[in-house]
Amino acid sequence: MSILLTNRGSLIFFCLLISQIFIGQIGCVPDKLPFISGEELIYDVEYHMGNTWVSAAKARFIVKDSTFNNNPCYYLEGKGRTLKSYDWFFKVRDKYASFISTKDHKPIHFIRRVREGDFFLNYDYDFDYKNKKAFIEEKRKNIARQDTMDLIPCSYDILSSVYFSRAIDFKKLNKGDTIPIDIILDKEMFSDIGIIYNGTKVIKDQQQRKIECIHFEIELIEGTIFKGNETMDVYVTNDENKIPIYVEAEILVGSIRVYIKSIKNSKRPLTYFP
Repeated sequence: MSILLTNRGSLIFFCLLISQIFIGQIGCVPDKLPFISGEELIYDVEYHMGNTWVSAAKARFIVKDSTFNNNPCYYLEGKGRTLKSYDWFFKVRDKYASFISTKDHKPIHFIRRVREGDFFLNYDYDFDYKNKKAFIEEKRKNIARQDTMDLIPCSYDILSSVYFSRAIDFKKLNKGDTIPIDIILDKEMFSDIGIIYNGTKVIKDQQQRKIECIHFEIELIEGTIFKGNETMDVYVTNDENKIPIYVEAEILVGSIRVYIKSIKNSKRPLTYFP
């Protein structure tokens, strides 16, 4: 299923974007984090084929206590994979991981592993905020090289920015506000992505439970599976957890949507309406 690919990061790149909001507005170092060690979020990814929605992939995000170079860290991990029923056509097994300091909550090391059909790509980033540099090791077929890139104060890797973005105080926003964010991906800095706040809405999860959510539109990066000048609709819980519940977007061929399937060990219990 080639529609799950992007030229920058494939299936999981879409899944990561579901909570990619407001990193530029939290001052880089949030006062408190909206997650705890042990949190696990699992999502179903569906594709609109003809007149039917079909299950095509799954994504899983976890948080664990860890260390990196003897520094206490949170280990954040996101994995995306096509279902076995689609592996014969195009097999995807992608992984993103970030080690973030428990002291200042900034990323120390970032890992990206792409496995799509016969294509593979490895990226390893080491962050040096003192000298405003990121050191990068890249491995592809017949290619192995090292690079550096400049860091700006709020330049986080894509996975750590997903988690940090959940720390925003949404109560300070007005409906219609547009906020810029900064994303590092594939040795590039993306600083022109906007988020449009659309207020709150009660939606249903896959178990038909009602939950109040914050609704946003995200301006999508051109050159991926998404159409240029398009937006993605995102719904996150209107509570201290800010967990993404549902996402939908138009893509180059058809539509795609993501449902939360399982939530374990959230910082606070979720509140559902009867």
